[in-house]
Amino acid sequence: MNDTATPAAGRTVETVPVTRMGNGHDLALTVHRVVGARPGPTLVAFGGVHGDEAMGPEEVRRLVSSVTTDELAGTIVAVPVANPYAYDAMSRFTPQDGLNLNRIFPGDRNGSVTEQLAAVLAEIMLQADYFIDFHSSGLYSTVEYSYLMDDGRAMATSFGAALLYHHAPYEGTSNAWAIKNGIASTVCELGGGGQLTDTYLAKAVRQGRNMLKGIGMLDGEPETLVEQQTVMTELVTLRPTKGGAMIAHFGPERLGETIKGGTVLGEVVDPYTFEVLEELVAPFESNILVLSREGYTRTSPGDYGFMVGNAGTTTTVEDIFAS
Repeated sequence: MNDTATPAAGRTVETVPVTRMGNGHDLALTVHRVVGARPGPTLVAFGGVHGDEAMGPEEVRRLVSSVTTDELAGTIVAVPVANPYAYDAMSRFTPQDGLNLNRIFPGDRNGSVTEQLAAVLAEIMLQADYFIDFHSSGLYSTVEYSYLMDDGRAMATSFGAALLYHHAPYEGTSNAWAIKNGIASTVCELGGGGQLTDTYLAKAVRQGRNMLKGIGMLDGEPETLVEQQTVMTELVTLRPTKGGAMIAHFGPERLGETIKGGTVLGEVVDPYTFEVLEELVAPFESNILVLSREGYTRTSPGDYGFMVGNAGTTTTVEDIFAS
C-alpha cells in the first residue's frame, strides 16, 4: 500500500509534460489528485485512452467529483483524457502517428507521440495499488461489461457489472502493464454511441463508488448491484466487411440478452441501391449480446458491428477463482 507518507487532504490539478509538438503546442496530461482525510490505498483512473470513446472522460469526471475528501481513505489519481489529440479528433488512434495508445504500453520516452504518452501514463500508474481504465464503445455503438482479472476480483465484483469477461490481458494494454507491476486492475466498458447516455453515466458513478467501498476507500459494505454476475470466457467482435448503412435488429436496450445462434443481428444495406450487402450473424449456439448499435447507423469496413459472448462457456466468479 502506497500510504507511507500521507499528504494533507485536498484536491489538486497537475500538468504533466509529455513532449513539444511541431505546431508549437506543449503536449501535457492533466492529472487530478484527490487526497482523502484518512490513509489508504491509491487508485489510478484513466479515461479517453481511445479518443472516440467520449464517455470515459465524463465517467471519470463524474466519479471523481462525487467523492469528497472527508469520506475518502487514500488517494485517487485521475487522468480524464489520456490521449488529448485522439480525443480532439474523435479517433481511436492518435492522428499524428496512427498508433493505438492501448496497444503500446509501457511506451517509450524517446518514441513517437503515442509512445511518449504511453510512457508518461505508465509512470503515473506505478504509484497505484489499484487501477481502473474507463472505456466505452465508439461513435456508433454501445457496450456494457467489465474485465475480471486474476488480481482484480474485489474491483470487478464490487463494480457490479452484470457481465464480466475473464481473459489473459492483451499485450500492450494499460491493463497488462498494471498486472505486470502487481497492480490490481479492471477495465470498465460502459456506454457509447450517444445512446442511453444519462443511464450509463449514472451507472459509472454508482458502480464506481461501490467499487471504492469494495477496495476500502469509502466506508461501508459494497451493495449487491445485480442478482448474478455472469463471467464470459469467449468474446468475439462481428465486423462488417462492406460499408454502407448498418441496420441493427438488436439495439442497445437489449444488451445482456441471450440470442439463439444463427440469428441475424444486423445487416449492411447499400444506401444507393438498397441492396443487402452483408448479414452479421450470431456465431455461437447461444450468444450474449455485449455490444450493439442503434437501429440505423452508417458503417465502414472493419467497424465494430456487434460483440457477443459465448453463453455456452460462461461461468461464475466463484468457479473462476476455485480453479
